[in-house]
Amino acid sequence: MNKILLALLSVTAFASALPAHAGPDFTVIERARAARQAQARQAQPCEQASRPTGHAATVVNQAG
Repeated sequence: MNKILLALLSVTAFASALPAHAGPDFTVIERARAARQAQARQAQPCEQASRPTGHAATVVNQAG
């Protein structure tokens, strides 16, 4: 009886510890990274459009 109980407890402990040893989910990490990069690409043209360009902008930026 004790051996069966010990075996069941061992299997339960192993099964509960398995997700902790599984490691990170790289699929989720890569999807989040791609979404963040896409969001940054969409925001980038707006920032460039609001910046002044040309020689006058360089002079203003250096003086400012």
